[in-house]
Amino acid sequence: MPRIALAFVLTLASFASAAEVPFVNWENHPIRALDISPDGRVLAVAHTADQRVQLFDISSGAPVAAGHVVVGIDPVAVKFRNDGELWVVNHISDSVSIVDVALRQVRATLATDDEPFDVVFAQGRAFVSCSQVNRVLVFDAANPATAQRISINGEDPRALAVSADGRSVFAAIFESGNASTLLGGGLMGITVGVPNVVSDAVASIRRPTPAACSIHRALPGQRRRRWG
Repeated sequence: MPRIALAFVLTLASFASAAEVPFVNWENHPIRALDISPDGRVLAVAHTADQRVQLFDISSGAPVAAGHVVVGIDPVAVKFRNDGELWVVNHISDSVSIVDVALRQVRATLATDDEPFDVVFAQGRAFVSCSQVNRVLVFDAANPATAQRISINGEDPRALAVSADGRSVFAAIFESGNASTLLGGGLMGITVGVPNVVSDAVASIRRPTPAACSIHRALPGQRRRRWG
């Protein structure tokens, strides 16, 4: 076969291979892109744009590709519950994929509220932040048929963390922050900047609000939100 024709065939083959895994890049950033199994042998990587979780064997000290699992749209967080089970949060699909690690397949899919972002485990429960509705869902990790819903006093809860004693879960609030602003409010006699809604020169440093909310133990000045 002439070289030009062979090159053309190889090019078509490469395009066909790429067409088998089409994707739309929604450009959502992952919250928990990597996680290592409790036994330290498997690394899970959220391949957000491609609707996959890549698995690597790291038992030798160097990552070796060990397969992948197709999950929902825009996986933004991966978290091992144990050596054999991986939970994957799908931001666009509004779901959580529960992956059987040994079989490399999704064992169950849980529906969530709008735009979930992260998952952690504490005291036999799974906590899933749902950013658009300002809630954290609480599942029985061993039997996640239904979820308890906890409203968060903050706009856009995303990352979650568990305290060292496992008794508290904290939610980081993306858009509540500390009341700071980039608007040049309160400038008097200065031509730099334009008039805006901020009229108090020191308003941006008054009354800072916590950027994290405890699901179980309240931070100072916050109402306690129990999940047990």
